[in-house]
Amino acid sequence: MLFSQTETGTNLRIGRIPRGPTLYFRVNKYSLAKDCLRLQKTPHVSDAEYKTSPLIILNNFAGEDKGKELKLMTAMLQNMFPAINPSTMHLSDARRVVLFNYNDATGMVDFRHFTIVVKPVGVTKGVKRVIMAKNLPSLAGFDDISEYVLREAFASESDVEDGPENSVTLPQDYVGRGNTKNEQRAVRLLELGPRMELRLMKVEGGLCEGDILYHNYLHKTKSQMDKEARMRQIKLTRQARRRQEQEQNVERKKKTKSRKVNTAKNEKTSDDDNDNDDDYDSMADAVSDDEPSDIPGSDSEPEIVLPAKSKRTRASADDFGAD
Repeated sequence: MLFSQTETGTNLRIGRIPRGPTLYFRVNKYSLAKDCLRLQKTPHVSDAEYKTSPLIILNNFAGEDKGKELKLMTAMLQNMFPAINPSTMHLSDARRVVLFNYNDATGMVDFRHFTIVVKPVGVTKGVKRVIMAKNLPSLAGFDDISEYVLREAFASESDVEDGPENSVTLPQDYVGRGNTKNEQRAVRLLELGPRMELRLMKVEGGLCEGDILYHNYLHKTKSQMDKEARMRQIKLTRQARRRQEQEQNVERKKKTKSRKVNTAKNEKTSDDDNDNDDDYDSMADAVSDDEPSDIPGSDSEPEIVLPAKSKRTRASADDFGAD
């Protein structure tokens, strides 16, 4: 759902994702939720009702004299809300209701939003307050309980509506005090808002685009519709061709970038190998310089010559000059 504001008025678009169709409405009148609550004497404000999905009621949409646009609108509105199974659903989940009413005379669609409440039947408003109140009322200003009950015993619109045709037997326990199974209760609808008065302007086959299936003001001949269909097909073909070319360009750029990355990696690996070879040669030269030379008299190390061993002989008296 998309709301938009233009110079001519407020518009509403309801589209089905992802392929449409799309309904275009003109919002003739509307009231905000706060405006609806402000008009009520005792507005019903609670967050508990919004925890479950609302029920949908479509009135005056079916019929043989209705056009195809109304059938499409009916299907679109129904699919906006989850389907329910009355035999398996819990009664306490039915907390709100959304009403769409089609006016044959004006061609307008009225949208209303209500909350569902149940109240006791066959009792006055004063007794209802005592039964349904969460806290007991203060009776300090009364001499007897009957004064509190009878002070609002006059007939009111609410009392008149609580007839047998408006009462039901609860098949399950419902929210609220005293709303137990098999109890007789009157069903009421309290408006939450907002409310809108809509007019269907046109229907498009796609999501905010595509063939115009219905238009409230413009009516085209078959030749005009065929021409627009051909132009639209040509446009789609061009878009598909451009999309394919863009994908090919992206793929080509990816391959070029990948080749550049691989080339840079190979060059880096080759440089690392050359650096390793240079380091190995330097280490080999250093080791050869540190080793002693085998050539005598070389400058690296002086030659060490050990003295020859003398031959020992026995000494005689002549050697010491004996007489």
